[in-house]
Amino acid sequence: MNKYYRMVLELYKESLTSVNRVNPDESLRVLTELEKAITTAKITNQPLDELYQLKADVELIRALNE
Repeated sequence: MNKYYRMVLELYKESLTSVNRVNPDESLRVLTELEKAITTAKITNQPLDELYQLKADVELIRALNE
């Protein structure tokens, strides 16, 4: 889980240091990784709440950068 937190934090840092701009390819990569993790968690019957929260954070970052 720490890996996913780290990826989202990196996007936030990039957004803050780049005048609210994030590399769209990188944010899509992180979003894809989170979606894969959500699918895996569903299959293995693991908790999903934190992954959904992180996904929502990335979607917000992407929306703010459009």
